[in-house]
Amino acid sequence: MPNTLAHIGIAGTTTRLVIKGADFKWIYLGCIIPDLPWIFQRFGNILIPNINLYDLRLYVIVQSTLLFSIIISLALASFSKKYLRTFLILALGCLIHLLLDSLQEKWANGVLLLAPFNWDLMDFNLFWPESFPTYLITLFGLFYFLITFKEGTIAPLNLHLVKFKRWLIFIMVTLVYFIIPLFILNQPFNANNHFVKTLENVKERPGKYFEIDRRPYRFENEVGLINTFADEDIKLRNISLKSSETISIRARFVDEETAQVIECHVHSALFRDGSSYAGLAMIIIFWATSIYLNRKRNLK
Repeated sequence: MPNTLAHIGIAGTTTRLVIKGADFKWIYLGCIIPDLPWIFQRFGNILIPNINLYDLRLYVIVQSTLLFSIIISLALASFSKKYLRTFLILALGCLIHLLLDSLQEKWANGVLLLAPFNWDLMDFNLFWPESFPTYLITLFGLFYFLITFKEGTIAPLNLHLVKFKRWLIFIMVTLVYFIIPLFILNQPFNANNHFVKTLENVKERPGKYFEIDRRPYRFENEVGLINTFADEDIKLRNISLKSSETISIRARFVDEETAQVIECHVHSALFRDGSSYAGLAMIIIFWATSIYLNRKRNLK
């Protein structure tokens, strides 16, 4: 999936073409909404010890769908004075984010635009995260952020933070966002999204094809090991890597603990993760600066 910086530029230009004068603060918030579940996932096993990591992955898959991204957009928009306009900005940002994600090559991954009616992952596999198109839109995102910083941060906040009705909307819709996925985990499981069904049913693994996206790999005791999202090490055959890397693989299980690699791709973790963390930090700075400037202006 493209990094946050890449999303900033594409979301900004596209949203402003569709919604004239759209507030950059909400545009930038909308462009990261589908990624929020994946960010929270990193803290799941810390906040909830002994959580089933397969269920956690299914839960995050549901939350990252277009439908649930729109649901949390409804909640966040409740703090804006221009509720409908802000909701449309956020929802459009979610759609643009997922469509951009669908363009990249990502094994065992993809976007879910039609869930819960259809759980087939959509991806067009046009280019890898480590490729010229990604580098280009990442640089464009950085440039776009810099040239819009002043205009976006001095714009009025237009926030409603004291109205009980708005808080009630936020709480009720947020509860839907967090609770409903618990009741439909079987749907992405049965669709074998991210190959969760294949990986979790250990006894049925031998002979099964599967893919793993962007996971740590190491070479230890003359054996290649990939660590899955469920924190399990799977032994790999037919792989020549002898250094620690972040990789994606297409493979087939030989037995319950060993897989024959069909194809492997080595990722640049520093580039994608660094660009994503930088983008998130920039959006936080953008909002913080806007709040500070607006408060300063109101105190005059």
